[in-house]
Amino acid sequence: MTGLAYTVTPNWLSRHLGFWPVVTALAFVALVALLVLPVINIVGLSLSGKDDQPGVLANYITFFAERFYYQTLINSLIVSSAATILAVLLGVPAAYFATLYNIWGRGFVRAAVVLTFVSPPFIGSYSWVILFGRSGLVTATLAEIGIPLPSIYGAPGIVLVFTLQFFPFVFLMVSSGLKSIDQSIEDAARNLGSSELSVFFTVLLPLLVPSISAGALLVFVAAFTDIGTPIIIGERFRVLPVLIYGEFVNEFGGRPVLASTLAVLLLAVTTGALLVQRWYAGRHAHGTAAIRPLMQREQPPLKRLLASAYVLLLVGMALLPIINIVISSFLKANGPLLLFEPTLDNYIRLLRTVAVPLTNTLLYTTAATVLCAVVGTAVGYIIVRRPGRLGGLLDGVVMFSYAVPGIVLGVGLIVTYNEPPLILTGTAAILILAFFIRRLPFSVRSAVSMLQQLSRDTEDASINLGAGPGRTFLRITVPLLAMAILSGVLLTWSNTIRELSATLVLQSGSTITLSVEIFTEVVNANFGTASALGTILILLTFLPLVVLFRFLGKQEDALV
Repeated sequence: MTGLAYTVTPNWLSRHLGFWPVVTALAFVALVALLVLPVINIVGLSLSGKDDQPGVLANYITFFAERFYYQTLINSLIVSSAATILAVLLGVPAAYFATLYNIWGRGFVRAAVVLTFVSPPFIGSYSWVILFGRSGLVTATLAEIGIPLPSIYGAPGIVLVFTLQFFPFVFLMVSSGLKSIDQSIEDAARNLGSSELSVFFTVLLPLLVPSISAGALLVFVAAFTDIGTPIIIGERFRVLPVLIYGEFVNEFGGRPVLASTLAVLLLAVTTGALLVQRWYAGRHAHGTAAIRPLMQREQPPLKRLLASAYVLLLVGMALLPIINIVISSFLKANGPLLLFEPTLDNYIRLLRTVAVPLTNTLLYTTAATVLCAVVGTAVGYIIVRRPGRLGGLLDGVVMFSYAVPGIVLGVGLIVTYNEPPLILTGTAAILILAFFIRRLPFSVRSAVSMLQQLSRDTEDASINLGAGPGRTFLRITVPLLAMAILSGVLLTWSNTIRELSATLVLQSGSTITLSVEIFTEVVNANFGTASALGTILILLTFLPLVVLFRFLGKQEDALV
């Protein structure tokens, strides 16, 4: 037995039980517990079969055999694909004009795109209902003079809302892509006699394929997984996320097995879209570096006028629902009807009801943001400063959370933590943890981006002088990363505070949030109260981004 003996040396302890090995292990535990395990559990539950039809694929056979179910998948693909195509067709030229033309109102365009981007989609949905619903302000006004309008409800309305809500993904990605193209490329094409249009399609567009495909992917995934808009204006047009929610909260107790099956299908589509985009972008990637980025060009007055009009009209239409919400919050409301009578009644009414959802929202968002800042900074350090298989795997798992829709994560967390020994369903903890794991990539990417620009000489000097890895990280690295951490915090806050899809599944009466309260008021046709709540939520979402862009000097592409 002597040959089997070994000595635990200090080097072995520092290598396997030191500060960073322990932090790495804890990070993996958190990701497995909150992301990997819930996904595995919903996949397992979906394969558990049914009492009347045993077999691992029984639930999937039911889905594809019954039109009621598989039609929702087709519907989701239709509206998401249509919105993606329209967002690309509208967003690419808008980004081109706003980046390379000296259009009027550039500052307004930047602010409007950011505000449209961060506003919750369901707010835009009910705003269009206020304007163009059956009793909408515009609908009723035009009806009085004999001008009928097409219905805002159903697939056309969903596509409209998705397009105007999500085209900023394309706008921001293409704007960033244009800034990475060197001016010499365009100059060479123009010197050879190519027109501006020819240069765009033959030179710039191929270089922008990765950016356009990334923006299109983000639009598709956001539209495919959105639940608020289809519920508000979809009516009989059913989509997959709404069906998942309906099956899970069914008034007769719900059917978690079927809901899990639907969630797996939703996850399969979003993951498949991500893989296809990465493959396609990889095939069309070009290794260019912008030593001298594309310059903004002065245009003839007519061209400048037309370009400005196009961009301003597009962002104005996207901003219209938000403006309408703010104005509607100060109008007298009678259920779904809004009267042109200025009043503060909607805000006064909130004094009795807003305390709980507002407090919960601020508390949960703050807690999740702090967790993201702490864990995300540590994970970012591991990825950059401790490269290897574990760091690469950690990076991959963190990024996987991008592909997991909120409602899928919500179902997975309930399936996983609804029984002893750990029951979290209906508690504040499960909401905070869901927010944390969904938004962790913002803090990770902010830390990674800054660490890649920092030399590690100062850290090495600290360790050589006797400070341990943990003390060096806290005393040296964290202060150097302060601006990156703050940037991640602001992005995390703005994206977390408007979360709806996961919250709808996870919240209980005592843990209701502002977004769920707005959604409830909209469903109950209390548009005045909903508008006042929506205005508050928009302010809470937008103000941190003002700090991010105005005082920290960040660009809008930091949002994506």
